[in-house]
Amino acid sequence: MAVRTHTDFTAAWEDFTRAVRRARGRATGALAGSGLTLAQFHLVEPLRAADALTVSELAAGAGVAAPTATRMLDALVRDGLVTRRPSEQDRRAVLIALTADGRTAVEEAARRVEGARAKVRDQLSPREQDEAAALLRRLAAIVDEHL
Repeated sequence: MAVRTHTDFTAAWEDFTRAVRRARGRATGALAGSGLTLAQFHLVEPLRAADALTVSELAAGAGVAAPTATRMLDALVRDGLVTRRPSEQDRRAVLIALTADGRTAVEEAARRVEGARAKVRDQLSPREQDEAAALLRRLAAIVDEHL
């Protein structure tokens, strides 16, 4: 059905955001076997491609404030999934790295998250996937700029 009015757009937007919220709740349950919550995964996932990153880099990537990231990292340090060490280049910075158990947990969580993404992606034709990717990027930019 074509969206013809701002009311149609608003209803579609609300339907989509509610569906995403429900999916995030289900994803957190699905990640339980990985040892990470979805929020923790989003925080430390960039460490799959880096030896270590600062708390501020991880926080920015996950879209959370540095104090929130610090609290989340406290739990991950306690659980033996990440380590902290001072930066040699900047005494104010703390570097975060995955432990071997942390790398295993992140890889397992990534496998589960990608499986969930594939379930959605595979419902779309290749053309729809391209269109959706372009529209999602555009919407993300608008939301970041205006909300």
